[in-house]
Amino acid sequence: MVFRVSVVDFEGDYAVSVARALQMVDWRPEVGASYLVKPNMLNSKTAQEGVTSDPGMVGALVRLLREKSCRTFVGDSPGNAYPGKARSVFKSTGMMDAVLDSGGEFVDFEEQPPVIVDVGGILVHSVPFSRHVLENRIINVPKLKTHIQTVMTGAVKNLAFGCIQGASKSKLHSIGNTPEKMAKAITDVYAYLRSKVEVNLMDAIVCMDGNGPSYGKPRVLSKILASKDALALDIVAFSMAGVDPSSVPYVREGMERGLGPSSVDEIEILGDPLPNCKFRLPSTFVASLSLKFAPWLSPFGPRVSIDKKLCTRCGECAGICPENAIVIRNYPEIETSKCIRCYACYEVCEFNAVKVRKLAILL
Repeated sequence: MVFRVSVVDFEGDYAVSVARALQMVDWRPEVGASYLVKPNMLNSKTAQEGVTSDPGMVGALVRLLREKSCRTFVGDSPGNAYPGKARSVFKSTGMMDAVLDSGGEFVDFEEQPPVIVDVGGILVHSVPFSRHVLENRIINVPKLKTHIQTVMTGAVKNLAFGCIQGASKSKLHSIGNTPEKMAKAITDVYAYLRSKVEVNLMDAIVCMDGNGPSYGKPRVLSKILASKDALALDIVAFSMAGVDPSSVPYVREGMERGLGPSSVDEIEILGDPLPNCKFRLPSTFVASLSLKFAPWLSPFGPRVSIDKKLCTRCGECAGICPENAIVIRNYPEIETSKCIRCYACYEVCEFNAVKVRKLAILL
């Protein structure tokens, strides 16, 4: 089987670029159908900071769907989500205006009780999904970024984490307490959702390298990618970033389970040329050998600490910690004996108050 991934140079016209990327992979909306557009809305940081999906892309996609009389929902579950947080994130990033101005309907996954589904995974069994995830055709709109726990993040992880409601994301961190286990957990959820996704449209306009997914450095590539297969899209996107896709644990797990292409050789890359670049890895993965041995490095990985000068005592770090290792007193205090180095606290902090040291063991 040949998988197709399109690559489009973004030159400022969202409508033209989005339509071209989708046309090359032979995808078009079904007239009158109902779709859920699922961007990456980790927190209140913007697309230009390299954190959240580009509102211009989402707006163009919603307009394309509305032209075909499709009912179009746009929603996500941010980090440490609770009712009202997604609404705040969408407003502060400009995504809410993009959705409403283009004729879409905003949905907060947390405002309704979840639907518990048995996904039949290797490590993950029952998953609480938003009903919008289960009742609509999904269009996945991920952001290309590095990730302090999984090396890279793209289409597969945007689905696996973002479609899970609220505090249950923390449980996934607890189950996936090593890179190897996290890869299995992500793949368990993705394997269930894969058939519900019609197409994946990746924002690689302003990406992120270094200590992503929230506090790395913006990296401008000015690309939009599309594919009907999320794993194929990630393989091409990570290769474009100069990272061996098979060194990303969840990509390797997906390949081994047959949930997409087993190598880049099975992918037809269409459109504009790939850039020649190399993203900086997160400080938790300091060299190629640390990628290879990632499943065994977790006990020796860098610990997190709190910068009191930047901390606002909002409590988001404690709220998402799967092991209750963070206690709020005057400031957050980390019980190192409980910390599993999942770095979820680092992801959700919007003030750069959670610090991660470089890997102590240089491989």
